[in-house]
Amino acid sequence: MKPAPFAYHAPPTVEAALGLLASDPAAMVLAGGQSLVPLLKLRSARPSALIDINGIPGLDGIELADGELRIGALVRQQTLLADARVGAACPLLTEAVQHVGYRATRHRGTIGGSLAYAAPWAELTAAVVALDATIEARSADGVRSIRAREFFRGEHETDLAPGELVTRVRVPVQAARTGAAFHEVSARYRDYAQVGAAALVTLGADGTCTGAELVLLRVAPTPHRAEIDAIVRGTTLDDATLDAVAASLADLRPPDDVEVSGVYRHRVVAVLARRALRQAAERAGEERA
Repeated sequence: MKPAPFAYHAPPTVEAALGLLASDPAAMVLAGGQSLVPLLKLRSARPSALIDINGIPGLDGIELADGELRIGALVRQQTLLADARVGAACPLLTEAVQHVGYRATRHRGTIGGSLAYAAPWAELTAAVVALDATIEARSADGVRSIRAREFFRGEHETDLAPGELVTRVRVPVQAARTGAAFHEVSARYRDYAQVGAAALVTLGADGTCTGAELVLLRVAPTPHRAEIDAIVRGTTLDDATLDAVAASLADLRPPDDVEVSGVYRHRVVAVLARRALRQAAERAGEERA
């Protein structure tokens, strides 16, 4: 199919893009286009206009300063994967983006577009929640900072207000003696994740856990941050502890879809949680050594 008719704008500045968004509530923003263009072709999306932000300077930079990684909304997913600063400062981002599509799609897909689209299978959504990142959204009224843990409201639903544009993501640098891991399963190689798990584990000088994060994909409408800190803190994340983590996920009620059942997701997510936490702890131990 072909898209329904729409106007096309390529504003040269953020201010011009915001003006277009404010004047036309039915317009949509075009960043990487990896999700939007197929929706246009299927006519699932029928915007009055596309606002192409790819020509706006200053939205595609990466900066490491003041204990955080500052990532422009137009930074491509492949750039996240290849940039050594990202891998050193926030390894979970690198771990997650390795699972995103194919190399060709990662060369177009952007971090801002992925977060704003808020697909339930999007690996980067789980990563930014686990990392307690901040998403900056700009409108004609100014800049608003939104915690990633408050940004996602449902499948393809976010806290973005009409007229707001994601411009930057700020991610705290990973703490010392912290390991990161991301695991997922999909029906086919590089297909959408059916279930995923992002983990961070921090170890103290004695090798016991001083903090951990576990965020799960496809078990709820938004990335699910599991409450595991009380279970793992002070332990070495041995088998008994990981069994307790898996047991704590018993009340989850993952959805069914055309690919897999909620029962399948429920079984698999416990396995992935164990794998991700164990690997994150091993990596934290390697750093501690």
